[in-house]
Amino acid sequence: MEEPADSVRGGAAQGPTAQVAEIRCPMAARPMRLLEWKVKPGSLVNVDSVLGLCVPIPLEKEPGSQPPEQPKRLPEKKLKSDRAGVVKDLCCLLGQVISPGAVIVRVEECSHPVVMKGLCAECGQDLTQMQSNNGRQQAHISTANVSMVHSVPELMVSSEQAEQLGREDQQRLHRNKKLVLMVDLDQTLIHTTEHHCQRMSNKGIFHFQLGRGEPMLHTRLRPNCKDFLEKIAQLYELHVFTFGSRLYAHTIYFC
Repeated sequence: MEEPADSVRGGAAQGPTAQVAEIRCPMAARPMRLLEWKVKPGSLVNVDSVLGLCVPIPLEKEPGSQPPEQPKRLPEKKLKSDRAGVVKDLCCLLGQVISPGAVIVRVEECSHPVVMKGLCAECGQDLTQMQSNNGRQQAHISTANVSMVHSVPELMVSSEQAEQLGREDQQRLHRNKKLVLMVDLDQTLIHTTEHHCQRMSNKGIFHFQLGRGEPMLHTRLRPNCKDFLEKIAQLYELHVFTFGSRLYAHTIYFC
């Protein structure tokens, strides 16, 4: 049998990544004795992760009732987490009797700082499917609110993550003593067309398709383009800019 634990969000420490939730023994359960922990401080847990094994305490016999010939041990129950995060504290000792509503584990909730199409990249939780025990949609705390890639709007990161990535980029540029140069492809460094001219020399022309069923593309670099890029790459960190797709940019890069 499995017992989903009840959660109560505790006071949050400073910063959006320090929300602490108290996971409690279900109120509807009878007192249970803790047999085994399945987690430890620092463990990463997701929704439905097993926290520990317990056995219910048998009900006391009424006065005057005949005791059974052999006491029956009740089946073990699994205490499960109803949220994702990192275990901070184990609040019960092995062998301890846990009363309904008692705190069993404190979990630092995942702030979901990087989200891709509704999936948290940190804990793997599907944020679109999170539901509470009563079947209603469970409110989740996601700090991911900054879009990083224009062509991938589903990729979101937190402002803290975005600032950290920006600092890392800045430090890398300082370390390499380079500036950033946006390299425009089409009609600047290259020319791409779907029309193949039979009289055109094949020298310096790359032929490729972006996918099965896609038209054949023919790309030609401007004269001395490679020499120019090799020299300028020593001074700048080059970033490709195109109105085409990402696959198109990658294909041109590896030409």
